[in-house]
Amino acid sequence: MLDTSATLYQNTQSYAHLITERHAMLKPRMYHPYQLGASLYMPATRQDIWQVIKRDKLPTINSIIICLEDAVSHSDVELALTRLQTLLNTWASHVNSINAPSNPIEKHTQPTRPLVFVRPRNPMMLQQLVDFDNIDLLDGFVMPKVDMYSLSNWRMACQNLSSEQLLMPTLETAAVFNPNHNQELAIAFKEAFSQPIFALRIGGNDLFAALRLRRPKDSIIYDTPIGTLAYQLLGCFVPHGFYLTAPVFEYLDQPMLFMQELTRDVSLGLVGKTVIHPSQIALVQQAYCVPLSMLDEAQAILHTEAKAVFKYNNTMLEPATHGAWAHEIINRAEVFGTINDGNSDYKPLL
Repeated sequence: MLDTSATLYQNTQSYAHLITERHAMLKPRMYHPYQLGASLYMPATRQDIWQVIKRDKLPTINSIIICLEDAVSHSDVELALTRLQTLLNTWASHVNSINAPSNPIEKHTQPTRPLVFVRPRNPMMLQQLVDFDNIDLLDGFVMPKVDMYSLSNWRMACQNLSSEQLLMPTLETAAVFNPNHNQELAIAFKEAFSQPIFALRIGGNDLFAALRLRRPKDSIIYDTPIGTLAYQLLGCFVPHGFYLTAPVFEYLDQPMLFMQELTRDVSLGLVGKTVIHPSQIALVQQAYCVPLSMLDEAQAILHTEAKAVFKYNNTMLEPATHGAWAHEIINRAEVFGTINDGNSDYKPLL
């Protein structure tokens, strides 16, 4: 039974009848969300974005988000839109040499370019972007400040997008502190768009702002109220089949704290992390590398002749309950590779 607070959401429809029990009901994905890896926001006013796409600069970045929202001042919006169109035209003229990112496991090579998304300021701007030449070259869009109050507007803005472009709504408004709201939103996301939802982004800084706070410099985010909220968001959206990304860490002089937070990000199954500086890219990718002993256990769990319950590496493994975890470990290893932790005799096949 949905909470009566759902009646507060204006210009929306009820999505209660769309509840599904199986994750398989979600739209298929062209890539796995782990391919987001280290995501760098780049203001659309920058003139070196093409160099990043073709890997002349930042050759190891996993994904970039061309920003038309917070990273662009109001006075520079028209310039940013003009430069985005110029970028798309340049890309189109080199499209045969800059192919779509491949899954690294298929070719055993670095993808030919990072995943590329654009973050518009609002639904109206997204509708404007639909008419840009070569807009279909983008992998998709990051949608800021999505909640039940704005969902209908975002839904209408996406109606003319390609059904293959990926969407990443950002959870960063005061509404997401309400668990009842989030249950309604999780249900609504399943059928609101013709495009697949690639991942849900946790907008840490905006959520801190909603509490009149700023991220402290001496603790990881999971020791703050936003960490408590992150656990709630995981419990709400992941059982519905969605993936979530980790909030940005904005302090460049705290590498050890950054690594501690990354360790927690990975352990919670978050599929990528926003970076603000090239020095953070390698740390994110290192954190997501899969220990060989962990991959060994995942493959044992998924083996066709695995017993219902068995002991392996001094651990009880149970395919019925550990299978979903094992699949995610395989997916992670395909993207980030493995690291020898000295606890496995596994011979790497990746």
